[in-house]
Amino acid sequence: MATYIRIRIRDMPRTRLHRLALPVIGAIALAAGLIVPTGATASAATVAPHGTPLVEYTADISETGTGTGYSSYINVHDAYNNAFSVGIQSDKGSTVSKGAPRFIWERVQNGKFTYGYLGPATHGLTPVMLRWYPNGVGTFLANHHTVAAVPLTLKGRLFFNVEGNARLNGDVVHSSIQNVNIITRNRPGVTGLQGTWNTGFSFHGLKARQTNSPKVQGASFWVDGRVSGLPSGGNWDTTEVAGIAMIAQRW
Repeated sequence: MATYIRIRIRDMPRTRLHRLALPVIGAIALAAGLIVPTGATASAATVAPHGTPLVEYTADISETGTGTGYSSYINVHDAYNNAFSVGIQSDKGSTVSKGAPRFIWERVQNGKFTYGYLGPATHGLTPVMLRWYPNGVGTFLANHHTVAAVPLTLKGRLFFNVEGNARLNGDVVHSSIQNVNIITRNRPGVTGLQGTWNTGFSFHGLKARQTNSPKVQGASFWVDGRVSGLPSGGNWDTTEVAGIAMIAQRW
């Protein structure tokens, strides 16, 4: 089981927020202005979930690649700058992971980005899960164990991402997200997902593809590519570098 290591809080670069809270086509333009306030706090150990989860999102994920950094994530977000995600990330620029794969959670609340490194991961397929509870708690699971819990607010219709990322020009990612399953209970009388997965979100050479289209529940994906076209000094914290597939909640 992964173990909680530490939490960091920072002002999130504009593009990093866009990666976490990428809007569905037709909902909000990608270039819409998103606010990044300061002074937020977060906890990964002092809150407890209660009740039946309003959202449950499971998948088996893995990441491999070459270069300085690459990752694989699942993500839930709304249209109001709120999101949470869990993934596996290898980042040679991190003083925590030093390039080794680590579980990681991320959260956005009103545009404020927080994240926490968890225990060591592997490059093999690993089950992960996100849950959001009626008492405003989000939990992160890896290998069927809860590894972190944080206060979490989500509003209205929800959107679900799978994604792969890489850090710098020339870095290569091979991100696998398999056997996706999503349960929604946050709108009484309405459950399930709308339409099919959209794999059209491609940035700086990374591209998502569904291997069993048009399957919705049980969908599987690869995100692959070599990063190119980043400006001088650009990386995955300053510029959108991702291949993403997305689907919306039925509303």
